Amino acid sequence: MFYPFACHVERDHNQDYLVRWGSAHPGQTVSIFMADSPDVFYAGAKPDMPVCKSSGQEAVVPNPDRTRRHYFYLESQHSEGIILAERRLPLEGTPNFRDLGGYETVDGRRLKWGQLYRSSKLSALTESDRAYFHRLGVTLICDLRQAAEQQMEPTLLGPDVKYMLAHLPVTPGSSQSFLDNLHRGIMDVQDTAGFMEAINRDFVASQLPQYAEMFKLLLTSAPPFLIHCASGKDRTGFGAALILDVLGVAEEVIIEDYLLTNKYLPIEQEIERLAGELKDQSGAGVSKELLRPMLEVRAEYIMACFDEIAKRYKSKKDFHANALALDAQKITALKDRFLL
Repeated sequence: MFYPFACHVERDHNQDYLVRWGSAHPGQTVSIFMADSPDVFYAGAKPDMPVCKSSGQEAVVPNPDRTRRHYFYLESQHSEGIILAERRLPLEGTPNFRDLGGYETVDGRRLKWGQLYRSSKLSALTESDRAYFHRLGVTLICDLRQAAEQQMEPTLLGPDVKYMLAHLPVTPGSSQSFLDNLHRGIMDVQDTAGFMEAINRDFVASQLPQYAEMFKLLLTSAPPFLIHCASGKDRTGFGAALILDVLGVAEEVIIEDYLLTNKYLPIEQEIERLAGELKDQSGAGVSKELLRPMLEVRAEYIMACFDEIAKRYKSKKDFHANALALDAQKITALKDRFLL
């Protein structure tokens, strides 16, 4: 048996694949198969020959084509198997572009790879990024940014990418004056960690209609889907958490996915940049200690969302039905679409 939490695919410094795994039988021989689509693995098939075998717990698989995405099937000598892919996709212009696939639900099902993506803004993609994105086949993009953000940094994917763009602007009420001041180069919040928790609570208090519309689109449009905002961490983080929750992923796994933003966003670089640009209301420079809680994600931020849901709704079932317009039939439809 493979342990899902111990199985990962990442790029090494040569852009080859570093595949790691953990299992109940350490030391057994594991065969690694590779394909351009996970569908062959979902159908119970695999290529005739593995790309490599290993009796350790990791292997480097040469990348045959950096312009394409690859998927992996690991098979143990005991005929146990697991399907893997990169969690973070190698898009230079949007470093927090991630796949929600592979997560296990509480009833033992698993999210399909290559169907649900989350990211930051798409305004700075390189030419190779756009070609890579095109091959993902994304059909629907839910943009959670405000209109001004969309105008300042528009989605630029090139003329060959055909997709539906849904504008679902999320504007937490408690953050509007703060955002206005930020645009003027002023930082006027002294407790940024508490402020970020308040923003997340406000997602539940006043922004759920946009997320309910997101689920409506997930039900009525053909996948793959992408949700994104500016950094892909707060508005997108809550949206991704809702999707994982509705599909039946455990809360601790949702938090783990949420915290991956700290791994993939260049947070230290952004702290340095803003520390040189922002002033407080007295005109003094803003400290890095004040900026850090705003630019990173913390477990307590997304837990504030869960807590606010628990305060406002009798149960998860009540929340799904009355806040997200998802009855049992619709949730079953979502699970059938996105789960193995």
